[in-house]
Amino acid sequence: MKLVEMIYWSRMTAPLSMPEIVAILDVARSNNARFGVTGMLTFGAEMFLQSIEGSPDVIDRLYRNLLKDPRHTDVNVIGIRPIAERRFAAWSMGFYTHGLDGSLARAGARSDRFDPASMTLEQSVALLTDMARQLEPTHV
Repeated sequence: MKLVEMIYWSRMTAPLSMPEIVAILDVARSNNARFGVTGMLTFGAEMFLQSIEGSPDVIDRLYRNLLKDPRHTDVNVIGIRPIAERRFAAWSMGFYTHGLDGSLARAGARSDRFDPASMTLEQSVALLTDMARQLEPTHV
C-alpha cells in the first residue's frame, strides 16, 4: 500500500482544557484505527504540531476536514511526502504534552519555546520522533 506522511501545525481558535483534548484524542484514535491512520500529536502555546501517516486519499480527506474544524486556524502544512514505512506505527495517535524535557533542543529548535511555525520539516520530524521515543515502554 502506498503511504504518505503529512506534518502540519495549526493554532487553536480558543484554549482547550486537557479533558477537551483527551476527548478529541479518543475520537481521533477511534477514527484513525478504522481508516488505517497513525501519527503523533503535541501542543503548546495554543499551537498543535502533528504528523499523520496513511494512504494518500485518507490523508487528503483528513486534511480537508481539518481545514473545516472550527478548533483550528492557520493550518500550515510543513511537508507531505511518500514514506516507505510508518514512523509512528505503534499509535493510531500518539500524544505527548510539550514540556521542558529537552525534546526541542534534541530536535535542533532555535529556542526552548514551543513554536512550530519557526521549525523546519526536519526539526518537526525530529521533535515528534523524539517525543514518540519518550512514550515507548523502555523510556517510562
